[in-house]
Order: sequence, then C-alpha cells, then structure tokens
Amino acid sequence: MTSQRLTAAELILVSAAVATAACARASRTPADLVITRANVWTGNPAQPDAMGVAIIGDRIVAVGGADDIERWRGPDTRVINAAGRRVVPGFNDAHVHFVDGGRQVDNVDLKDAATPEEFARRIGARAKTTARGEWVLGGDWDDQRWTPVRLPTKELIDAVTADTPVFVNRYDGHMALANSAALALAGVTAATPDPPGGAIVRDARGAPTGVLKDAAMNYVDRAIPPMTPERRLYAVKRALEHVASIGITSVQDMNPAYDDIGVYAELANRGELTARIYAVPMETGWQDQAKLGLHRSFGSAWLRIGAVKGYADGSLGSTTAYFFEPYTDAPNTRGLLSDEMQPLDAMRARLVGADRAGLQLCIHAIGDAGISQILDLFGEVVRANGDRDRRFRIEHAQHIAPKDFDRFASLSVIASVQPYHAIDDGRWAERRIGPERIKTTYAFRTLLDKGVRLALGTDWPVAPLNPVLTLYAATTRATLDGKHPDGWIPEQKITIAEAVSAYTAGSAYAEFQEVEKGTIARGKLADLVILSDDIFSMPLASIKDVTVMTTIVGGKVVYERR
Repeated sequence: MTSQRLTAAELILVSAAVATAACARASRTPADLVITRANVWTGNPAQPDAMGVAIIGDRIVAVGGADDIERWRGPDTRVINAAGRRVVPGFNDAHVHFVDGGRQVDNVDLKDAATPEEFARRIGARAKTTARGEWVLGGDWDDQRWTPVRLPTKELIDAVTADTPVFVNRYDGHMALANSAALALAGVTAATPDPPGGAIVRDARGAPTGVLKDAAMNYVDRAIPPMTPERRLYAVKRALEHVASIGITSVQDMNPAYDDIGVYAELANRGELTARIYAVPMETGWQDQAKLGLHRSFGSAWLRIGAVKGYADGSLGSTTAYFFEPYTDAPNTRGLLSDEMQPLDAMRARLVGADRAGLQLCIHAIGDAGISQILDLFGEVVRANGDRDRRFRIEHAQHIAPKDFDRFASLSVIASVQPYHAIDDGRWAERRIGPERIKTTYAFRTLLDKGVRLALGTDWPVAPLNPVLTLYAATTRATLDGKHPDGWIPEQKITIAEAVSAYTAGSAYAEFQEVEKGTIARGKLADLVILSDDIFSMPLASIKDVTVMTTIVGGKVVYERR
C-alpha cells in the first residue's frame, strides 16, 4: 500500500532513512534531538499521526509512538517535551518579497492610518527624523480605510516634508505616492508621458497628483539611492528573525535583486541562514541564469534558484488588474497589461526561451483577462517546447473567469494564492467588480475541486507574514471589517487540513521540493513547528490567536517562545 502512494524518488529517500535508522539503532547512535509527548500532524497519508519525532543532523530518522521515539534518546540528546501540543511541518510561504519585508519592519507604517490627517502626521513625523539626503519609504497605505475613499495627493504631505523626498506605496505595491521633492528628483512633470503598463494620476489641469501606478513608479524608483550592502544585510537579518518567530521555515522570494541573492549566498556559506530560500528573479533577465546552465530548483537545501517571475497586470486595489470588462466603479478602465506584456510577442519569446532553458515560470496575474492571457502563453510554451513536468505557476490568481478553471487543471498550473488578501479585499471588492465576477474571486474551493494544486503564501509585506492569519483567512473568509463573520463568498472556504497541506506540502511541490520537505516523514528535512494550540480541533475563528512555541529548521531550534 505504501509503495503505491510514493514516487520512486520518495521510496529511495525512505529506504535510505530506514537504513540510516537501522544502523543508528544497531550502533546505539542516539538522536541529536527528539520531540516527545507531541500531537504530530505529519501531512503524510501513510502515517498521518504520531506522538514524537527523532532527528539526527538535519534529517528526520523516526516518526512514531512514545516507545518508538524513546529508543532514540541518549545522554546527549536534546529532548523537547511538547506537552501534548500540536506539531506540524514547517510552514513554507510560497510568495514573499523578503528584503522588502525586512526593510518594512523599520519603515514608516501607514497601513492602519484611518484618516488623511493621520496619514500626513505619520509621514511628517518620520521626515523630521530622516537624515538629509535620505528618503521616507515604505508606507503600505490603504485608501479604502478613509471616508470618503479617495487617493492621497502630494499636497497632503508637502507641507510636512519640505525637501525630504517621500515615496510611500499602497499596500498592494502597485501604486505609490510621491511628494513634490521626489517628483522633482525624478523629473516627473505634467509633460511626462504615461509609460506602457503604467499611469501617472493627474489633476484637472493635467499636473501629477503624486500618485503613480505600476510601471509609472519606475520614474521615481530610479531616483532613489541604492541600498548599501550594510542595509541590505540588516534587512535580511531582520526578515530572518521575523520568519523564525512565526514558524516559517522556507520562503519563496519573488523578484529579488541579484544583490539580495548575494546576501543570501553569503549567509548560507557562513551557516547563518535560518530559513530556506527559493529565489525567483525577474523573467526579463532569464538569460542570466540560463547562460550558466542553471535549471529549476538549482542549489542547496538552504538556497536555490532556477525560476523566474513575471507580471501580467497590476492589482485590484489600484484598478490596474486587467479584466475583460471595465471596472464597475471605474467604467473608463478595465485595468492595465504590464509593460512586460507590451508587446506580447516579446513576452512570449522570453517565456519560451526561459522554459526551454529549464527554468520554472512564475507569473503574477490578478484580473480575469490577465490570467487568461497567461494561460494562453503557457499553452504556447508547451506547444513550442513539448510536454514535461514544468510546474507553471500563476501568482495570486485572484479573479478567474469561469472558463479558465479547467485550463488551470489541464495545463497543471499551480495556483500560488494568498488567502489573507481575500479577507482584506473582501471589504470593498464587490463594488469594484460587481456581484457576478465576485463569485469566482479567490476561488480556493473551486480550484481544489478542479484538481488544481494550491500553494499558500502571503505576499509579505503586502500582507502580514504570520501563517495562522493565512489559515484563518482560508478557512473562515471572515473579512477584516467584521461584516462577513460567516465568510465572504463562503462556498469558497477550504478545510483546515487542506489549508495546512497547501501551506506545507503544496508549497514544497510548487518549488520542486516535495521529496525533501513539506511533510514529517523519515528521510525528510527536519523542519517542524510546535504550536500553542491544536488548530485541527479548535473553533476556526480562534485560529488567528494561535502562537508558535518552537521553530526547528534542519534539526536546529531557531526560535523558542519564552
């Protein structure tokens, strides 16, 4: 029975682990670490539950009952008494912006600024403490919190920022506000044209209001001084501390700079990474990896590359997600195709070339037309390069046309989704796209029922990184404003077991690492989390309050709650 459920590669790993375990017992070699008195959810159908885990080095050597695990204890074995608490595989966030998240820990925070006045006050306070020549960055503002809803303008903050340049992004990352000082440094004026895939928001006279959308943000981005190596390293370390404290053992970093990957490599070489990283730089530079002969998932257990990230469109909140029909509340637009998609032939050529080189394709697409165009392109890639296990990914996959669910399944496209966005956007999304399109928004249940694999993540720092908030969102769909306690579009809820599986095994599959991690089984990497409460038996509404007691990565404790 067991062999029917495992791939050949998995059988090799299990056989090796069994042999290792037998040799260790025969020679009385003790485990380095054991977890006892645990309530283990393994995610492994062949052995779904256990009471303990034994680890030698960075691998799991035994999963079983109390007596089974006790045999591995030696005089120098570290023993963690879980006191009956729930143990799960380490969470694997399938979509983060790691350095941005580390920077945002210390940047100005505008997410909960409930009024324009509070928005301006916080920016002004930060400007006062910002050294001359430096910028006020970060933000994550949310215009939907304001009454009435409206976009900020440079006039709102110019008086409190003087000559300190400010560039603060909306929380979705597809729109940002610049003050007059920043616009001047960037050379953005009334005469500056909208770039392909972007828009400069203008007042009645045609002058920039300070809000730039998608590709138009590049005007100001180019004027911002580059990060120093010291600040980049600091941001990475801040991010590593945060992920350890909330039970994340692996992250998939979308569109990092090569300088970011260089920092990860430096830390990996020094043995200082405490989370595993799959780095996915931009598809526009696919040849950088291809000319080195790198393929998908190349590298070590700690740091791998071999994938590329692209963009089809923008976001719903910025009205730049690309739809077949106009926005309900902005009938003059149906969104924007990204600059990468213009011209489409160039995007097609890059994706075909990257796929031919053996690189994995991970493409951001949010609006129904944007998603549909990416599915078209994926189909063309298959026709050009033939069938193989390539694991296409659509990142976000938020608003899917009914006709396209079956295409996700037929092309074996992974839906890399972020459930927290659903309970956030659910406060206002229906007035933006209407009652019909909303039925297939964040359609996790439909995707699973169609046989589509889910990989869960957060899009951090766009959304909070804490995994229990993601699990809460996926299972309850209770919006942040409290108006849908029984679930927004409740028919799209998934179960807690489905959510945890998608956050562990599903995310591992999405990075070609299901043999190495994602479940608690002999031979796999020893990445585990001990939770304060049992997420499988408690009321779903309480999941968001669960905390992490212990995080273990590669057999080493990287976080313990004091």
